[in-house]
Amino acid sequence: MSELSLRGVFAPTLTPVRADLSIDLPAYIEFCKRLLEGGCHGLVLFGTNSEATSFAATERMAAVDAVIEAGIPASKLVVGTGAASIFEAADLTRHAVQSGCRGALTLPPFYYPGVSEEGLFRSFAAIFDRVNDERLRMYFYHIPQVSGIPLSPSLLTRLAQAYPGQAAGVKDSSGDENNLLGLHEVARNFPGFAVFCGTEALLLKNMQGGGGGCISGMANVLPHVIRDLYDNWQAADAEERQNRTNWVRDAILDSGYNMIASLKVIVADQTGRKGWSRVRPPLVDLTKAEQEQLLARLSPPVPA
Repeated sequence: MSELSLRGVFAPTLTPVRADLSIDLPAYIEFCKRLLEGGCHGLVLFGTNSEATSFAATERMAAVDAVIEAGIPASKLVVGTGAASIFEAADLTRHAVQSGCRGALTLPPFYYPGVSEEGLFRSFAAIFDRVNDERLRMYFYHIPQVSGIPLSPSLLTRLAQAYPGQAAGVKDSSGDENNLLGLHEVARNFPGFAVFCGTEALLLKNMQGGGGGCISGMANVLPHVIRDLYDNWQAADAEERQNRTNWVRDAILDSGYNMIASLKVIVADQTGRKGWSRVRPPLVDLTKAEQEQLLARLSPPVPA
């Protein structure tokens, strides 16, 4: 396999919001720098854990601009450009490309259930064709438990054939190890096509199969631990390192609380800034009691 266009540990960056629900840009920029200094190779601005679909395209583009203007290299950024509207998805993708970002992570259209593979191909093709820029590197986002729309290996193969080089990879957030390993078959047929897992719990398996790394919500709170596994996936104690990455996720899942709200509570605890625990509707903030219960499960506390 030739060198992948993108590799490493990426955080789908949490988005801090003010009391009026606007993006807190100074806190956002500070957090982006914190994640890169903490071990992330790069960031995915406006992925699922960023609450991306709760923000307008104009808000998302303005936030990308602010991050780059603050001195964070665009080469460290992938931008989530998924939208139900093809035109809006194309606008977001074009903006990412013209800003010099490394790639676009793009959801399928996520409203109509049971859409055909042909319909999905046409949707992605319309974005490629409207952007019409050879610099575009699109990573397709497979998260069927949320979007309701699976991306099959045959669809990804067709896209890779139709847009060689520009159809650059896939993020698999299904959590299904067999599905992840099946996507490696697509990658083997298209050198440079990168497979990212959406959970650090499968990072070792993904690397062993030739994958590019992970785009994991846990990287918002454990970037150094996940980076350690990425750097040492061939070490004799790699399984032990893998197990070290799982404890925060397990504590949140066992609590039954929303993942995004929980991650924001942990960041609020790490930074000492209570405003970090705020989410944008339709998500709901954890109550004070729920926050205390969650943090009590994380013993010892997640290191800052």
